[in-house]
Amino acid sequence: MIGDVLTSEGVRVGARAADLHDAIEQVGAILVTEGLVTDGYIKAMHEREAIVSTYLGNGIALPHGTNDAQDTILRTGLAVVQFPDGVPWGEEPARLVIGLAARSDEHIEVLSRLATILGDAEVCERLARTTDAEEIYTTLMSPPSEGGGAHEELPPGIPRTVRISNPSGLHARPAAQVVARLQPLDAQVTLEVNGKRADARSITATLGLGASVGDELTITVHGPDATAALDAVLAIVTSGSDI
Repeated sequence: MIGDVLTSEGVRVGARAADLHDAIEQVGAILVTEGLVTDGYIKAMHEREAIVSTYLGNGIALPHGTNDAQDTILRTGLAVVQFPDGVPWGEEPARLVIGLAARSDEHIEVLSRLATILGDAEVCERLARTTDAEEIYTTLMSPPSEGGGAHEELPPGIPRTVRISNPSGLHARPAAQVVARLQPLDAQVTLEVNGKRADARSITATLGLGASVGDELTITVHGPDATAALDAVLAIVTSGSDI
């Protein structure tokens, strides 16, 4: 749970950074200070960023280390740094940078919970503007709202149910790959797993599924590029390695 991996001391507000590398250094330093990782983990965070952007949208970036950095993680945890003026992160500025360190599959529930909160643009804007670190901490620790209601009805499409074999499930890197591969295609793609449904073009929604290796995933696509979109998603979720 979020409450087990984030402390109020792990949240900073009103920070400034020259660039995303500086921002990663700052959030990585908090992970070290909090006793979550060793210094070597920060290098792995930069290496991950060089492989794929960890920007999620809504002014949120989630830098984390590569899979090879497990020996630098002491325990699962988060650090949060707010940059009110924004830090250029690809084409958009990140205003809330959340550093993640996680052993094994312990990050699944953490990512799912974060995605549920940070998929709300109004909440993200509020957290990016607040001068109170406690507000960020309390918001991220608050229990998810129950609501939700029935799923939106979708037009008929091409459904396909598969077992996820990608060892990283649909977590940060695979989710980013799905979004990137769908971007040039004219198709709507819906993912459903364990009773949760998400738009595959939204990285926060996809992360919110909390889907991991072995889960049964139903992919529904419709639109002119439906077949290509289905093939793109299948190539990622059924891969035997974190490509």
